[in-house]
Amino acid sequence: MGHQADWTSSELGAFPSSGISGSAMHVAPAVASFPSSNDPRWQLVQRIASSASFEKSALLRKFLIYVSDLTMSGRAEEICEHQIGVEVFGRRPGYKPGEDNIVRNYARQLRQRLDQYFEDEGKHEELRLNIPRGTYVPSFALNKPKEPASAGDEEELVEGANLPHFQQAPTVATAVGLRRPALMWSVGILALILAIAGGVLAWMLVPRKVQIPTDTSHALWSQMFNPTHQTFLVPADDGIVMIQNLTSHSIHLAEYINRDYVSVKSPQRIDAQNMADLDQQRYTSMADLNAILKFSRLSEATADHFIVRYARELHMEDLKDSNAILLGSSFSNPWVDLFQKNLNFEFDYQPRPNESIIVNRHPVKGEQEVYTNDATAPSHRTYAVIAMVPNLNDTGWVLIVEGLTMAGTQAAADVLFNREAMRPILERAQSANGQLKPFELLIETRSFGSNAPQASIIASRIDPRFPA
Repeated sequence: MGHQADWTSSELGAFPSSGISGSAMHVAPAVASFPSSNDPRWQLVQRIASSASFEKSALLRKFLIYVSDLTMSGRAEEICEHQIGVEVFGRRPGYKPGEDNIVRNYARQLRQRLDQYFEDEGKHEELRLNIPRGTYVPSFALNKPKEPASAGDEEELVEGANLPHFQQAPTVATAVGLRRPALMWSVGILALILAIAGGVLAWMLVPRKVQIPTDTSHALWSQMFNPTHQTFLVPADDGIVMIQNLTSHSIHLAEYINRDYVSVKSPQRIDAQNMADLDQQRYTSMADLNAILKFSRLSEATADHFIVRYARELHMEDLKDSNAILLGSSFSNPWVDLFQKNLNFEFDYQPRPNESIIVNRHPVKGEQEVYTNDATAPSHRTYAVIAMVPNLNDTGWVLIVEGLTMAGTQAAADVLFNREAMRPILERAQSANGQLKPFELLIETRSFGSNAPQASIIASRIDPRFPA
């Protein structure tokens, strides 16, 4: 979603000051002393941590060992959401759990994996380990079959748990005059816009019973919203799109993670305060928000297994063992860069309007080697790519939806939700076990302004390396 000439921006609340350094998440040291190896509770923890239910998630293992260690060392009072975020997930000490609910998300997964362990590998264990809702402190008891939770069970009461499942329901603000050399915003007007638009978007995000109709052949959604995985919905960061357009400087993933781009000088003399504002606020496009709403209303997207996370708040660990839907290309969502080099339809972005292209690395008969915007025609032609690829640990899936323009991204989202357009592709990509193999689609659309009235799939690839 490289919004270079026709983007609209909106603000998604206040951005927390926490971040990570380096290309990988910083991991703070856990407690130094471990319980006695003769303690049957500690032996149980070790068996659970090395079980098949936990072997593919280093963070869940670390979470379990950390809280178990403190509990058995008589330091259970130290266990809280903030401290787990710092010690287990590498968040900075000043981070706010109410604005980054990674601990709550992983706690849900941890409870599910524990139930899975005691229903399968650990069904003959003498002791059972539980982490009751409302706390992160483990408890140990004789292993008895766990009674199913009743429909009236209260929600988990932890720090910030009163937040809706859309993490910090976004508020929308219009970015006024951001392409002008003199970038001056009126605080009073901006506050009014935030209040009005925020109310509108809050209404849009209220859960409704209306769901996007699906059919049994649409295997994509059941694979992306698998109940055994957390799924992150990640809208693009239009703040860095604006910064790149204003500075003519391309921001790559390592620079994005470290926030090095904040020090880049703008030839348009944008003052430091406005540059800092672009970095601190959450701006994204209405096209992305509309797509997020569509994803959230799918019957497969159960509330316990997906979360909306802004691109700047995503972490490398999130893309290792979870599913993710990344909206935007590397120009507006640098995390896409982790997967872009393995795609046949590769984006080549330039921080100047209408100069970005899609490179077809292995064209077949009838295909072009390069696809570029046609900005001069009355009905602008633009392109987009949809790609489903394995996550970083090959344990889940990442769905990329990226366009050369906002209209391109909107067109790609429209194609995704068009059952008739997607059915032939999904039938070709489906393997004998019902799982979909990785695939790529090249989308062409003709747009008027930022709208995409029609779109079509003009090329596709099914990854031949995966068995049928």
